[in-house]
Amino acid sequence: MKSLLIENSTAKGTVAVAGREQILARQEFSNAGELAIVIQEIFLEIGAPDEIVVGIGPGSYTGLRVASATAIGLQLALGCPAFGCPSVFGYRDFSYHVVGDARLGAVFLASIENKRFVRGPELLPIEEFRSLRTTLRGGKIFAIGPIPGCTDLPVVRPEAEYLAGCRENYVPSLEPLYLKEPHITNPGVRIQKAGIRRLARPSDS
Repeated sequence: MKSLLIENSTAKGTVAVAGREQILARQEFSNAGELAIVIQEIFLEIGAPDEIVVGIGPGSYTGLRVASATAIGLQLALGCPAFGCPSVFGYRDFSYHVVGDARLGAVFLASIENKRFVRGPELLPIEEFRSLRTTLRGGKIFAIGPIPGCTDLPVVRPEAEYLAGCRENYVPSLEPLYLKEPHITNPGVRIQKAGIRRLARPSDS
């Protein structure tokens, strides 16, 4: 059983192939356009996978769309099952928090305990997160990129190989998770807490 794992929710992506008990291959890439090349190289090395798992975010809007589209194309071409997995599970640790810059004065926050969601992902005003972070328990706080006003947080990006150990969090949909408030383009509206929302359609932007 070989699982192709794709994670492209941040500025740097990873692709890995997991066997039953070990990682058989792993490559990094820094541009979404390199994803297909990396996958081709891995296929030439170890062959086609039996299933595909793709990180579905939250994270980079473009990166997630590219990864999802790639996974869908491979699924159709290979005739194998494909699953989505929230990208915030792409860490070695079992209990931790993940925060990402959602722009317009907001961040997303997810809390994981024993590889299960105990909070979020949810959208928060950055001021609220700054106040909240001192009360967070259950592990480290990883930032997927620089967070305004929180330069002390370590930037630790999710990696594809760690999605292999999170099968209980796999979902059949490959649609990216996109946190978006109905009036996020209106700077006069205070951002409230939000749950996981569907990927915005072109008409929403």
